[in-house]
Amino acid sequence: MSPPAESTRLLGTPPPSLGPNPSNNPTRRARPPLLSVPSSQSVRSVRSARSMDPVIADYRLCDVDLLNLEALEANKNFSRWAYVSYYLPILRWLPNYSAKQNLLGDTLAGATMASFQMPLVMSLATSLAKLPPLVGLYSVVGAATAYAIFGGVPVLVVGPLPGTAVLYGQVIDDIMHSHKEMELTNLEVSATISVGMSAILLACGLLKWGFLDNIFLRALLKGFIGAMGVVMIINQFDIQMGLQDLAAKEPHQSIVDKVVFAVKNALEAHKLTVAITVLTLLIVLFVRKFKNTLVNRYGIKLAVYIPELLGMVVVATILSYTLDWESKGVEIVGDLTSTKKKDVAAESVIINPFKLSRFPLFKKVFQTSFLCSILGFFDSTTATKALGARYNYNVSSNRELVALGMANFAITMFGGLPSFGALGRSKVNILAGALTPMATLIMAVIVVIAIRYLLPLLYFLPECVLALSTTIIGLTVLEEVPHDVAFFWGIDGYDEIVSLLVVFATTIFWSVESGVILAIVIAVVRIIKAGTQSRIHILGRVPNTSVFRNADELIEESFFTYTEAEHQDDATSTDNLAELVAEIQQIEGVLIIKIPEPLNFANLGALRGRLSRIEKFGSLLVHPSQPSVRGFEEGAIKFVIFDCKGMTSIDASATQTLCEIVRRYSEVNHICVSFARVPTNSQVRNRFRQLGIVGIVNSNYERYVKGRSSPQLNGANSSTSLRTYTVAKRLGNGFFLSIDEALKAFDIEGV
Repeated sequence: MSPPAESTRLLGTPPPSLGPNPSNNPTRRARPPLLSVPSSQSVRSVRSARSMDPVIADYRLCDVDLLNLEALEANKNFSRWAYVSYYLPILRWLPNYSAKQNLLGDTLAGATMASFQMPLVMSLATSLAKLPPLVGLYSVVGAATAYAIFGGVPVLVVGPLPGTAVLYGQVIDDIMHSHKEMELTNLEVSATISVGMSAILLACGLLKWGFLDNIFLRALLKGFIGAMGVVMIINQFDIQMGLQDLAAKEPHQSIVDKVVFAVKNALEAHKLTVAITVLTLLIVLFVRKFKNTLVNRYGIKLAVYIPELLGMVVVATILSYTLDWESKGVEIVGDLTSTKKKDVAAESVIINPFKLSRFPLFKKVFQTSFLCSILGFFDSTTATKALGARYNYNVSSNRELVALGMANFAITMFGGLPSFGALGRSKVNILAGALTPMATLIMAVIVVIAIRYLLPLLYFLPECVLALSTTIIGLTVLEEVPHDVAFFWGIDGYDEIVSLLVVFATTIFWSVESGVILAIVIAVVRIIKAGTQSRIHILGRVPNTSVFRNADELIEESFFTYTEAEHQDDATSTDNLAELVAEIQQIEGVLIIKIPEPLNFANLGALRGRLSRIEKFGSLLVHPSQPSVRGFEEGAIKFVIFDCKGMTSIDASATQTLCEIVRRYSEVNHICVSFARVPTNSQVRNRFRQLGIVGIVNSNYERYVKGRSSPQLNGANSSTSLRTYTVAKRLGNGFFLSIDEALKAFDIEGV
């Protein structure tokens, strides 16, 4: 049958042969070369098939000679576009946006998120970050717009976070009190922190350091986030008790001081303010509970559009105006469009953060910029990974770092709050009907309209009600901590619980910055500990096979099987145990040590220590304090075989140490050392040659062969001799392709 035409050939159909047929069968076609198909195109889910990613229209198997290099050259413009649009996703989704299919859902989601975000970010700005409420609103607009341009997760909502806002507030308070000579404003300090933070995020993204998102343990994050919930709640006590003026006269920085202050002055609290706070909080929590019940238990998705926070603000403002709460001593927010507040000395939120005169300030706030970058990135990564896994988004940590860096850079001119992705808000965004990043752009437009036309209407909003937004988020955060503790407890994860509680306590009783630093230290120490632990183990033969496994595990499993069978048939089980011991004793006098990992300076010490324990006890399960059971010095071990399967690399320090170990075994203990399954990696083999390991091992083998009285290697059995020379020619006769080959080469199969 003639091959199909080029225009109709199907994927997988071989093309006609262009060269001579190498087969003896003249009718058989030459096998075409294999060309790989990108995995993103070969297996496509329904969602990815509907995505805006460019798809190569047709893949065909073809001979290399048929590749049209000129056509590939002509497609350079397409490749450049794909590369640019990879880092600017808006170039992919916006030209293909379908208003008919997506606009309604995006509009509803944008309006819902705006009603949720506006009260929250104003509360975060005023209560936690010590900034004007306009800063929080402009931060939402700038961050959401920038992420819609650069972000890779369509439904992720980026905005100010409580944890980083607390860090901002603490640093701003500290600098404003301790560096009065610099004549700085709150906005200038905040803008400087944001510039440093965006620079750190962009640098990490461009340097492809996105892998750092894997170092933070979930327990550490939950411990810190739970502490943030407590901090958010306690920080609002003075406002919700009507004690702002007294708090200004008696500054209290730590959380403990705030609690002591609230308790000491409880009798002086403004009763009407406390009553408004408590009653409003109870009503909002009830509405949220009722809303979640409708959505989660009864599946009434429309309940997600109930704007409880916005309703709280609107109703409280109307009641305050109608009942004239201001004349009764309730503090109101006043003109939200102005920054002339008691704690803010600035005429406008528009600011230039790049003045050279502020360079000394950059050095003072760099630590805070760094901590905010780490905390925000890990919080955002939690959201992107969860959304990516559930909705099949292609999430790149490096690209997300760039997107977050640009989002925070966009808000620096407003002295903006640090903005990152949040999982809770993103879930609300999805439930509200969001399908594309257009939802966040619509949210930004609604917030701009609100800033222009609606903020003056909130003049009579009580400050205690605005502060409740932060309290409600704090309570929501705290709800998750008991579930995580119970989960870790159920799986005996006591080390995770301890880590969570330590970070939680440090953040509350010391400082937020100390909590972040401690979490980073714990994570790094655990990673270093895991990286420096050598995983070598002794191998034993699985009974009646040529397979070798960890001898300690093999014995433990076999004895467990023996004890289970003991109650069924004592005679049979005893015989089986005797056979097991006999099988294990077949390799008596031979120590097979597996190194299943790359060797480097980090795990070098653990390797030496484990080998020392093996030399002393012949097992890794014996505590080093115990007396020696068997040792090299008594001649109990005559052969050592290093199985290097998995040792994909070795650095210079590890090579030197391994060479010293091999030389000591050979020259001091008179043990014949050989290697099995040495990787074909040229780096490993070259270092074995250069440092003399190859020479020592091959000398061992030659010395053993010459001193052996068995006639098998003197010509009586040439097949065994040939077998030893076919295993690893480039390294020599002491290197084998399998452990079984090494045992046969030294004629110790039956030992």
